[in-house]
Amino acid sequence: MYAFDMKNHHLRLWTDFIKQHRIYYLLGVGTIILTGTMQVLSTRLTGWVIDFFQGDTTSVPKMFLPFAEKENNFLVLFFILLASRVFLTIGRYGWRMTLARKTHIASSSLKRKLWDNARWFKQKDLQEKFTKGVLMNASTSDVGAARFIYGFTIVGFLDVIFLGTLSLIAMCAISIKLTVYALSVLILIPFMVRKLSRLEIERYQFSQETLGKFNDLVTQCISSVRLQRLTQTGKFWIKKLMEEAQNYRTVRLRAIFTSLKYYPVMGWVSVLSYVVLFIIGMNFVFDGRISVGDFVAMQGLILLIQDPLLELGYVISDWKKSTTSLKRLHDVYSHDKEEYLLFSKDVESSIDKSDYAFDVQNLSFSYPVTIAEDGEEPSMSNVSRDLFQGFSCRIKHGKRLGITGAIGTGKTTFIKILAGLERGHDGDVQFHGKSFNYYDHKAIRKSIAIVPQRPFLFASTIKENIQMGRDLSEDEIWKYLNLAGLDKDVENFPEKLNTPLGEWGINLSGGQKQRLTLARALSMESDHLILDDCLSAVDTVTEERILENLDNYLKDKTIIWVAHRQSTLKKCDEIIDFNEFVETSEQNSEVGLETSLKGERNE
Repeated sequence: MYAFDMKNHHLRLWTDFIKQHRIYYLLGVGTIILTGTMQVLSTRLTGWVIDFFQGDTTSVPKMFLPFAEKENNFLVLFFILLASRVFLTIGRYGWRMTLARKTHIASSSLKRKLWDNARWFKQKDLQEKFTKGVLMNASTSDVGAARFIYGFTIVGFLDVIFLGTLSLIAMCAISIKLTVYALSVLILIPFMVRKLSRLEIERYQFSQETLGKFNDLVTQCISSVRLQRLTQTGKFWIKKLMEEAQNYRTVRLRAIFTSLKYYPVMGWVSVLSYVVLFIIGMNFVFDGRISVGDFVAMQGLILLIQDPLLELGYVISDWKKSTTSLKRLHDVYSHDKEEYLLFSKDVESSIDKSDYAFDVQNLSFSYPVTIAEDGEEPSMSNVSRDLFQGFSCRIKHGKRLGITGAIGTGKTTFIKILAGLERGHDGDVQFHGKSFNYYDHKAIRKSIAIVPQRPFLFASTIKENIQMGRDLSEDEIWKYLNLAGLDKDVENFPEKLNTPLGEWGINLSGGQKQRLTLARALSMESDHLILDDCLSAVDTVTEERILENLDNYLKDKTIIWVAHRQSTLKKCDEIIDFNEFVETSEQNSEVGLETSLKGERNE
């Protein structure tokens, strides 16, 4: 059992889901058995009705002919046939509402599990291993393939077991010898299916990897649209995308055509079985070994048994593809995450405010340096650059800290640490008296709003970019736009709040994008606001208006503001100059900057 778990641990995703929904699966199995039984019974009844009209009732079970009158016995056969069709309909509806429905529910569960795990990944892993393209491929293609073994594949497998077995029993009850002749050609199926399934899974896995690379390329192309316009490199990207798209098309079609080969393989085998049955069965009728009704029933049963035979190939194919995708998904689910106390009873879903919003003691952070030898590709070396060494500061709740400094001095890294986004550091960083590891992710994100240095906007409307799925009225949206100094710009747009932004907000200027992301952060109504040079592209007049708005509106909020312009930070209680800190750190790594924000704001 231990070896099975180690080798096929991804299958636990499947078995655990089935155990969790076992009632539905048991009902589904019952409806599949009911459906198969009614299909075989109604086919067999057709033969008995034919024999009944011909006056040959030797093959009809006595329990179906309880009366002496022929008319009454006909009514019995008719109502049994009618009842079998009714129960057949009920059975088909039943497995669709149980097993087939679980296919879609599992799809939702797998996607939700992707988010629940990927959101805790380290930033380095998101940038290098689990890129946007990889995660997009996992949430669409892999989930789309894996979901089938939760429902439709099980339906096919049960059909093979129950419908195939019941049909075979019914055929043997008519004539074992004729059944053997009709099914003799089926011995070829296992060999052909094994060869096809092996080839199919190889091509399918390769197509998934190709799709992931293509998704990454598309992401790169979209993120560099503005640069392409400036450098006139659009044609180069179009050519590259078309080449990769054609490559994926070729690889994917090879995998699809391999799957389609199951149709002719299984189809020709079934047709051959039917031909054998027809030729030999006619001789059996002429010799009097079976009745006409039995011969008709045998034809119906051989056609009926084709369904599980055809499904056998798809069951094997779906199982191979689904388990391959499930393994890829499991790699995402089981990947190392940041050390959050996600499943601990000590994790807190709310934040109890203390005197100090942020308490940083002996913070040290470094990153490896990229080097390249002559004629070689750049690689990460064992040499590292220190950004912080023994840095300490305490920020009281409701106070405002300004941060300035040259590019590369660690300002953005520092605020990522304060926001709980960067955990790869030494030293103690506490948020309201506790480590970030002790807070629920939702609680942190609700309490801390961040406006990044590079604005991120969706290719949607202004209204939807601020709402972010929340129930905000238009009056509220206009209020936040006013605070961010963007209301007059939006009023001049033809569609106002319903103005589409395009990919990455390409329809807006740099300053407008910054102000829109600021408005979105303000709409979160968080107690802590972190601003990473978010007004760098805004003119000084508009900046002055925004500063006055924020000063009045955010009186009791804790604000961490990074900016290069000193005028932007004039409303802050205290300012840290990272230029001075870096110089001190380079001279003596034991010396850090320690500051405690107290007193009134500088007016």
